[in-house]
Amino acid sequence: MIRFTARWREELVATSEEGRLIFELTMGTYHVYFPDEETWKKSVPDWAKDKWELYEQECSRWCQQQHIPISIVSNALVYEEK
Repeated sequence: MIRFTARWREELVATSEEGRLIFELTMGTYHVYFPDEETWKKSVPDWAKDKWELYEQECSRWCQQQHIPISIVSNALVYEEK
């Protein structure tokens, strides 16, 4: 299970049993920028490299429930928070 939480620093926190990933979430007018697969593989830790599809689906579902648009882009920020 992946839990998503918006943070004041224009960040969307995705928390799972394996770790915590941070995505770009603009404020004012909410919008999630999710990395494409190539950017994902270059940016995430080893435990997450093969989980792009899972995170994309779960994040898209969360965005839909929250009525927040999501875009998959090559320059989206994603990193692990420890």
